[in-house]
Amino acid sequence: MERLISVVQELSLAHDLPSIMTIVKRAARELTGADGATFVLRDGPYCYYADEDAVGPLWKGKRFPLETCISGWSMLHRQAAIIEDIYVDPRIPTDAYAPTFVKSLVMVPIRTVSPVGAIGNYWARKRLASPEEVRLLAALADSTSVAMENVQLSQTLERRVQERTVELLASREELAAKHDALVHMQRQKEELAAHLVHDLKSPASGIMLSCMCRLRSTGLSDADRKRWKRIYAGAEGINRMALDLLDITRSEDGVFTPNPCDMDLQGLLEEVVEMMSPLAEGCEQRLELRMELDWTALRADEELLRRVLQNLIDNALRHNPPGGTVQLLAREGAAGEVELRVLDQGPGIPAEMRQAIFDKYKRLAPGRDERTLCGRGLGLTFCKLAVQGHGGSIAVEANPPRGSAFIVRLPRGR
Repeated sequence: MERLISVVQELSLAHDLPSIMTIVKRAARELTGADGATFVLRDGPYCYYADEDAVGPLWKGKRFPLETCISGWSMLHRQAAIIEDIYVDPRIPTDAYAPTFVKSLVMVPIRTVSPVGAIGNYWARKRLASPEEVRLLAALADSTSVAMENVQLSQTLERRVQERTVELLASREELAAKHDALVHMQRQKEELAAHLVHDLKSPASGIMLSCMCRLRSTGLSDADRKRWKRIYAGAEGINRMALDLLDITRSEDGVFTPNPCDMDLQGLLEEVVEMMSPLAEGCEQRLELRMELDWTALRADEELLRRVLQNLIDNALRHNPPGGTVQLLAREGAAGEVELRVLDQGPGIPAEMRQAIFDKYKRLAPGRDERTLCGRGLGLTFCKLAVQGHGGSIAVEANPPRGSAFIVRLPRGR
């Protein structure tokens, strides 16, 4: 009885017919000490031997007419069949049993009103099942009936949910089509961006290489050297813009990842100032570096950090007045962070715009100096992407008495 109670609990948790059959065929043998058990389903005018658990093969997967087998008799008469010797009972088709181990059996219907199947127990020796064993099998069959009805109800509800889901999906076809069209347009835009990056980067790199070769020449006049530096600065800006666009696109695709390494921060800052000096000279401005750090070792992606500083200095030079100064300041921030500031003396950025300017393609409103309108709305977006990829932050504040201060805070990472 304790085993039967546990089986009833297992059946209450079953979610499909195969699970029910697995529980029942095992329990039927355990409850009566049988050598085999079958789970039979009524399939119209046939008995379908759906599953079995036995010491030898029985009839799993086969179908027989209801009138020709004992499981059919049990379902048609809605009562248990208790047979001590199969070879003397006229209800048994002995030819079907001859190849098996079966000598005795008990067959009980699953549900006495309109049976849906039967449970059979078999012994390899002559044995008359006791009334208690038959009652246990009948109770198991009743619990099986309830479990099957629950599964059928659950499947009906699932089917209704699926039908309703189909209806909802059908009503959203137009919206889905519009979404697909937008996705297609986005992919086309991304592919165009990739092609533009390639088409811009290749010639810009060639121009930069040619400039470097000319600038190494000792015979250049000061005027020619200044012109070549300006050409180099322009090509470098194009190359940087192409790389920024590529990294932003990679980020949108989820494949942008910084590659940090141990680096010399002071050496990087000096290199950036040297690279951006020709641009500053062309704008009739000065570029200054201030180091207020007792240490210079940092763990970061050197290439990404270089482009962040180049973009911020480029942005500052475009907003700075002729004859002005742009400062690159490095100092220790809170909690051991490094704080990099790019300070200009331009008109400043309205407080309501200080978050939005980091958005893609975002530019300040028209009406400002023409030099401030030549940006592409990508540099600051890249800066935010790269800095946050390092676990840092970037912000812009006022730089009293006039100008803006772009502040990059990075973990030291050591």
